[in-house]
Amino acid sequence: MAGVLQNVNIPNAETKRKGARYTRVGIWGNPSGDVQEVNDWGFEIKEGHRLQSTRIGYGDDGIRSLMFTTEYGGGLTLSDVFGSDGGDTVLVTFDSDEEIVGIKASTRILGRGTALSSLSFVTNKTTHGPFSGTTDPVFSLPWNDGSLVGFYGKYALVGKYIESIGVFLKPHWEIVSVGTWGAVWTRPQLLWSFQLNRNELLDSITIVHKDGIESLRFNTSGKVEPKSGGGVYVADNVILDADEEITGISGTFGAHPTHQVVPSSISFKTNKKTHGPFGDVKVITPFTVSWDNGSFAGLYGLYGSYINAIGVYLRASN
Repeated sequence: MAGVLQNVNIPNAETKRKGARYTRVGIWGNPSGDVQEVNDWGFEIKEGHRLQSTRIGYGDDGIRSLMFTTEYGGGLTLSDVFGSDGGDTVLVTFDSDEEIVGIKASTRILGRGTALSSLSFVTNKTTHGPFSGTTDPVFSLPWNDGSLVGFYGKYALVGKYIESIGVFLKPHWEIVSVGTWGAVWTRPQLLWSFQLNRNELLDSITIVHKDGIESLRFNTSGKVEPKSGGGVYVADNVILDADEEITGISGTFGAHPTHQVVPSSISFKTNKKTHGPFGDVKVITPFTVSWDNGSFAGLYGLYGSYINAIGVYLRASN
């Protein structure tokens, strides 16, 4: 079918897409299951086409299938069904001015791997879902309006469940903003932002933390300076090799004694290793996001008494 990548090897598919101006974000779920028992799946929205609907197949124990329909010039194009056609189904139809700006999902153990146990689509108008029963633990991924190009992941050949999901996102004016995780605008806060120039490399990160992330500094940038009230803090320094780049971040967040929702710990994943966690990992509400090599362009968020929220700037990976 048009607009479908089926039974492909994802690294090879990435090589074929070198002319495309977007990057992969994710995946969530099982990225490395038994290759004899899983298939790669991918769906891309063609230029000028609109995502008209999504059909989700599910049972009490997880997401069994996904199918997508796009509209162009009054005609509809249907993708193949990814996963199994069994279980209950629901058809989510999007308004002409409605677009997906985020997903939420949870996972469960499935044999030696995982499967999506619930899935929601967040649009610029509402949230569709969650579909299926299990909703904990949950990951969430928000992004800029107009950024979605498609979805990809893996599904199980045995049992036919969707094991993992990720997204293709395209930058606007070279950058796509992914996130944030943490606080919402509930009290006075300030924006913070660090963005790399096109040929600039990130060589160091300084993380100051106590029971939350108090401040961040990148290269020789000005420090993100929260309005904290003193106390004993720990400063950790991450020095990156010349050929080392960030390919993901993860951490935890939750309610702080000041009644703010703040990232309490953070880790930086690179193409070589994981630096961290830095901070208090006892707060167990997690966030995690990964992306293609060559995509990282900076970080941004909100701060008040602490770093309250964090997001990522990404470029197209080619």
